[in-house]
Amino acid sequence: MLSSDGKPPQNKVRWWICFFLFLTWLVSYIDRSLMPMALPLIGQEFHLSPTVMGAVISAFFVGYASMQIPGGMIADKIGPRNSITLGVAFWSGFSLLTGMAGNLTALLGIRVCFGLGEGLHPAAAFKALSAWFPASERSRANGFVMSSNALGPMIAPILFATLMNTFGWRTAFYIVSVPGFIIALGAYWLLRDRPADHPRVGAAELAEIGNDEEAQRKIPFTELLTYPVLWRLFFIYMTWDVTWWGFGAWLPSYLFKVRGFSIAHTGLVTALPYAAGFIGASVAGWIADRTGKRKTVLAVVLVGIAISMVLTATAPNVTTAVIFLTIAGFFLPSIQGPFWSLPMDMLPSRVMGYSSGFINTGGQIAGIASPIVIGALIQWTGSYYAGFIFMAISAAISALLVATLPRAAALSRSGELVDS
Repeated sequence: MLSSDGKPPQNKVRWWICFFLFLTWLVSYIDRSLMPMALPLIGQEFHLSPTVMGAVISAFFVGYASMQIPGGMIADKIGPRNSITLGVAFWSGFSLLTGMAGNLTALLGIRVCFGLGEGLHPAAAFKALSAWFPASERSRANGFVMSSNALGPMIAPILFATLMNTFGWRTAFYIVSVPGFIIALGAYWLLRDRPADHPRVGAAELAEIGNDEEAQRKIPFTELLTYPVLWRLFFIYMTWDVTWWGFGAWLPSYLFKVRGFSIAHTGLVTALPYAAGFIGASVAGWIADRTGKRKTVLAVVLVGIAISMVLTATAPNVTTAVIFLTIAGFFLPSIQGPFWSLPMDMLPSRVMGYSSGFINTGGQIAGIASPIVIGALIQWTGSYYAGFIFMAISAAISALLVATLPRAAALSRSGELVDS
């Protein structure tokens, strides 16, 4: 049965958009997850110390962090469709070039540029979700999309551990660039900046989504920086991201060097925490929407991260360590759904680009610092114990910062933050 405009009623095009955004994030995380997996082999080839190996990981975040705020402004200027298309094509090209790096200097430069390309994507994706989903569905939509952050690192080791072991790490980077170019074409073809611009969205779905964007005053970026809640979100995300990027950067090396797994087995075991995280991210988003207690969900997740990191650091044997790593993996990405629904509720859709870019900058500062700090702690102490404790402390700080958030907040039409 068709509606008066000839389109299927309530066809839920927004969930297909959500699925495509999931795919863009998935390709992004597969691409960036290859480097930690390849790092032991690259370290051997280029004769790198643990601290320098950490710097190779951090090179990506130098570019990624540098692009967060500019990327957000670009998304607000040219729209998420063009931003995502440009970003995916750009980073896929530099993923290909990673496999061609002949020395450390070239590798560092390529990874910075790779990060610049990926940095165009997050703010545009969050802006698209903000425009396409009503507040009541945002935690679930964010949770599903950001579950890719766990699924990508799970897929990358399974797909490429044996490949790298047989053909070398360079071939893996050549292959992984191909899906990115396909996704870039798909982004331009499928995405639209606003639901009303999509040819398959009917009036019923537009009514479900709602659109009060035009009723909200556009807020200058400098004015947004005066809101304390934006800075709280910045530091919550930064301290959480210390654990996410530290875990992702050093897990394969920990399993390979400390627990004695082969490269192939390291890939399989590395997949376990991220498989758990794929489930955790979806479950946390569903609970947050179902209960409306996003702050509580965030606090529970962060405390779970802190406890599981301590338990991993003190694990007496391989089996116990893998169990606790898997538990940590369940909690690590579960912040994403409830967390990213908060700025979407607080801020107008039209400024989601640079506001989410600013918040995500905090995470990328952590991405630059965390692998290097953990590498230095490993080199200084001769043990991975200090690295896990460092991550546990950071997660605990993030949980304490969550406690400082207002119970609920939103932007009034006058542009002021008010408790709701």
